[in-house]
Amino acid sequence: MKLMKLLAVSAVSLGVVGATVVPAAASATTTPKSIRGNFYSYQGHHKWTKLSISAHKASIKYPGYSAFKLTPKAKSKAHRLSYKKYGSAFVLNSKISVAADSPFPEGGMKLTSRKIGKKHYKVIRGYQMGSQTDYIKGKKIAHFYD
Repeated sequence: MKLMKLLAVSAVSLGVVGATVVPAAASATTTPKSIRGNFYSYQGHHKWTKLSISAHKASIKYPGYSAFKLTPKAKSKAHRLSYKKYGSAFVLNSKISVAADSPFPEGGMKLTSRKIGKKHYKVIRGYQMGSQTDYIKGKKIAHFYD
């Protein structure tokens, strides 16, 4: 009996000591810090589209329309935040089956930088129907940059 207890204790202690720590996988409901913030895209006539991304919420607001929001616990899949990265591109609503159900760019988005004038700006470039739209971080610039 004592031998069994000794074997059990040694097996448990060896298992704890010999175990490796596995890092937790990134959550699909949390966006990375690098893409968080407010981004603006000029639409003409002093109106901008606002793309807002926080840790657990994303929204896009076109001029003249109410904001379309993504949250992790939304009932509808079209409104559910689920971040997924594809190489250097990413999408914020990867759970939907038809990309046209969401006003976010259908072809995904990519974080990049762009030189405007003499300054470099962080830009989220959205791809949709063969074209691209640049959302400039934190700055409303009254000029089209596609």
